[in-house]
Amino acid sequence: MMKKLVYLLALLLPIGAAAQTQSGARASIGADWKMAKGIHLTVEEEIRMDGVFSSLGRLQTTIGLDYKVSNYFKLGAGYVLINPYSANNLLFKEPRHRFYVDGKLHYNLSGFDFSLKERVQLTHRTGDFNAFQSTPNLVGLKTRLGVSYKGWTYFEPGVFFEMRTQLNAPWGSTSGSLQTKSDGTTYYAYTPAGYTHTYNDRYRGIIRTDIKFNKHHVLRPYVLLDYVSEYDIDTNSEGTRLFSAAYNNYFKVSIGVGYTFKF
Repeated sequence: MMKKLVYLLALLLPIGAAAQTQSGARASIGADWKMAKGIHLTVEEEIRMDGVFSSLGRLQTTIGLDYKVSNYFKLGAGYVLINPYSANNLLFKEPRHRFYVDGKLHYNLSGFDFSLKERVQLTHRTGDFNAFQSTPNLVGLKTRLGVSYKGWTYFEPGVFFEMRTQLNAPWGSTSGSLQTKSDGTTYYAYTPAGYTHTYNDRYRGIIRTDIKFNKHHVLRPYVLLDYVSEYDIDTNSEGTRLFSAAYNNYFKVSIGVGYTFKF
């Protein structure tokens, strides 16, 4: 069963082979506090690199609360502070604030834990940006299917597939013929239609293993296989001219490791 799922994730590779390939790396440290029966408070600090430990991408701080409704269903909510790093200015600027709620169904069969997780998130963007190109309060939906094997004492391998959907990206329409500015830049007359564009912008395969040293210490190495299709739109600041609009497709492989202390 586990081998078949790994082969299924490998099908993502031919898709990304036709697009640009990128790489990344991540590392995190966190804590999981069992406040009461079925209630857990989690905190995590994560660092993300552009390329494999080549340049700093961002720091991300997460605090979440999970509630176990039953043996098969769990609810969660949390807040994420995202601090992108600017290599040009050597500082963190224009943080983003993310709020999320999620629900998780899972079922155990002969040591295999099958799960479905749905997450709705809202990301508030700060700083200076073109509101006709980027959504100030972006709403997204993440759907994750997976299976992990819990039959071993110290190791828990798992494979997952995740799809991310953007629910309110910028959209609009063009009119007339292609125009040319004095500097040679071409554009179309553009009429914004608000944040009405819904599309799937990422498909992710995840291969991971939880290494359980004891009941308190867990180490999780993992690999992320992403096929990304981002809708990039370029307009003037007034939103009246469209210079370009296209889907930017690329494949990204990221390696990562996370440590969690449970108490």
